[in-house]
Amino acid sequence: MRRKRSFKSHRPQQNLDSFLDILTNTVGVLMFISLFITLVAVQSSTIVRTPLVNQSDKRANFFEIRGNRVIYLDNKSATQQIEDFISNLPTCVEPSSSYLDTYSYLDELRSYNNCVAEKIQQLKNFRAETKNYEIELVNLKSMSWKYNPKSTTGGESGTELAQPNSEYQKILAQLDLQKDYLAFLVRPDSFSTFRQARQIAWKADFDVGWEPQTPESEIIFGSGGRAVGVQ
Repeated sequence: MRRKRSFKSHRPQQNLDSFLDILTNTVGVLMFISLFITLVAVQSSTIVRTPLVNQSDKRANFFEIRGNRVIYLDNKSATQQIEDFISNLPTCVEPSSSYLDTYSYLDELRSYNNCVAEKIQQLKNFRAETKNYEIELVNLKSMSWKYNPKSTTGGESGTELAQPNSEYQKILAQLDLQKDYLAFLVRPDSFSTFRQARQIAWKADFDVGWEPQTPESEIIFGSGGRAVGVQ
């Protein structure tokens, strides 16, 4: 009697573990991509886009808008105070060794260095003041000045802006349409108040520029002032 032969299949067995690993990794990547796209979409809806800027030859009059209040920097007054102070500082004349003997030159050089040191110290100690800010020197090399708020409740609210006798309206009345424009430094919590202030300025035919600021941004002006183009 013949025995039946058993035939074994020689087809390779599929490695299910490897397949599941690949599938798991693929699903993970797809989930990451989906999450990334969602985050980008949410963030893009909250970005404040700055309008196109045109350069202006007019003088910028700066306002900070913080805590939904419009606060006048009065940078013209601050700049004038700084210029007046600097013009009254002692004049330090650097000596020349070409017409002095060694002893006299060293003596003159010592006096010159003392004069410069005193001048620098006076600059560091000086504070200009406006109604809402105290201004101090923060970088001697670039002659940069920082505006420190005197109070968190300075300026005017959106409701107060619209009043005919508001400080904001009075400031606009003192400016020259042909020579001045308004520049707003806007904090993230105050865009609604900024739009109110801008609308009033536009209604009075003023050119307007603005620049978004982070909550932590310091207001610093260099020796050449600060430029915010007209939008």
